[in-house]
Amino acid sequence: MPEHRSESIKTARLSKNIWLKHTLGKIGDVGVAAIQIESLARELKVTKGSFYWHFKDRDSLLSETLKYWYNSATIAIGLAGKRDFNAPRDRLRYFFTLALNKGPDVPGGPIEQALREWARVSDIAAETTKRVDQDRMSLIAEAYIELGQSKNRARQTAAMALAHLIGLNILMPSKKFEHQSEDKNAFMELFIPDYFKDYIINL
Repeated sequence: MPEHRSESIKTARLSKNIWLKHTLGKIGDVGVAAIQIESLARELKVTKGSFYWHFKDRDSLLSETLKYWYNSATIAIGLAGKRDFNAPRDRLRYFFTLALNKGPDVPGGPIEQALREWARVSDIAAETTKRVDQDRMSLIAEAYIELGQSKNRARQTAAMALAHLIGLNILMPSKKFEHQSEDKNAFMELFIPDYFKDYIINL
């Protein structure tokens, strides 16, 4: 096999999704402005050839990372919720439990904060964050409609729920552990009808 072909296969082994996932996590750590191809490649222990196998340049990497975030933060979660939970209360519990975990990719978490900061100066980032917000609210509102709320009331409730989620996740790192747990339970009680009743039944 020609040497250059062997090198091409080697650099391609690191999949595009690995690059995108690592870049997204790095954005949460250092922000978009600090993202550099050389440092990403060094952290992934590959040459820049691996990067150029998948991406044209830094801008294309950031654009693809936004799409990856949108798909993983909204589309995949929405599909899983609709597939696995027929009851709207169970679907809300699934969405809210995921949103209140300690991962960096939760609503209002480090990754999202960095992307929203970028959205102040980037049209593509602004459009993507807007789509994520709208899709999240639509998923939540749909469950409230199934629970009997009007479309307008469900939209309002979903907007308030999402705003609370984002705010809680911004504040969580500065709270004591026991207060974090109390706040999560308070959120669930506020936004999931009969939450504690269902919780006791499931024990």
